[in-house]
Amino acid sequence: MLTVIDIINRVLGYFNIADKPKGKAFTWVAFFANFYLLYVAIENLRYPDFRIRGALFLLAFVVFLYFIGLNFLYYFTNKTTRFDISPTVEKWLGSNGAKKTAVENELKTQLGAAPANGVFSQEQLLTADVTLTDDQQANLDALVDSLVKQGVLSLNYQGLDDKAIERVAQETQQPVLAIGAPYPLPFFDLQHVNDQLIITGGLNALTAKPIATVERVGLLPVEKAAQDYHLVAANVFLIGGEQKLLGRSGLRKESQPYSLTVQLAYQDKSPAASQEKADTDTHPVEGRQPEAPQETREGRHALDDDATTKLEQQASEQFPTRESRRHQK
Repeated sequence: MLTVIDIINRVLGYFNIADKPKGKAFTWVAFFANFYLLYVAIENLRYPDFRIRGALFLLAFVVFLYFIGLNFLYYFTNKTTRFDISPTVEKWLGSNGAKKTAVENELKTQLGAAPANGVFSQEQLLTADVTLTDDQQANLDALVDSLVKQGVLSLNYQGLDDKAIERVAQETQQPVLAIGAPYPLPFFDLQHVNDQLIITGGLNALTAKPIATVERVGLLPVEKAAQDYHLVAANVFLIGGEQKLLGRSGLRKESQPYSLTVQLAYQDKSPAASQEKADTDTHPVEGRQPEAPQETREGRHALDDDATTKLEQQASEQFPTRESRRHQK
């Protein structure tokens, strides 16, 4: 039976068949092949010297029939049974149920890992609309291939089975990506190139290439946003690729081009310029203020405490600070 299943697995491996149809095929094969164990058990039970062996074959038939019945429930219906010991067996085999639950919750919230380009308040973030040229799409696809080869990105739905994926899809009403939650790129940057805002990304700064062009920042055209604000890339997440979504008869698989979700952090240029001008206007007054205390410190070894205090008071009266001027007004 195991040999037959292995052969079928190798044959089906040459075709792009979803996990659930493949599981159905294996369930039917296991169901019919299991009766060979029943035949061997009956043949051995006929002879006194082989009845222990026959009993073992009969026990194996019953055990396999039980798990095959669970597979029928799992692959052909949406029902469960209280007599299902699969979670216990999974625990014995070392499966980490808590980790799977955490992954499932992460997919439900559609949140990736923490950003790697600084921490910004929510008020500083704006979502940017991006487009990808053919060259940028090729660069992004090559980046995904590199991430997979490096082992930092997997395309196995975070190890979740179809039942867990279906639960996530039902709750979010969104496709479930093979990459899991939107994946934060390891390196990204925002560059001004020929009056355009270009998103670059790569495994690191040395391999970064253009992967998207910013068209709008929030509700503003990119030209107006760049004129009024200082802009930096805060978050760049990878989305798209292979995904599973709800269909009429369960999950169906489809593929979309890889794309990006981009958030830019902004700072208004006008307040910054005004503050810089104000600092420049007050600089001469603030520049002269330390002179008297400096002279006091240099001559402090020749003056007693009373003379030092008196000198500092005179300096303060001669050069009032902004705080004292405010009180005077």
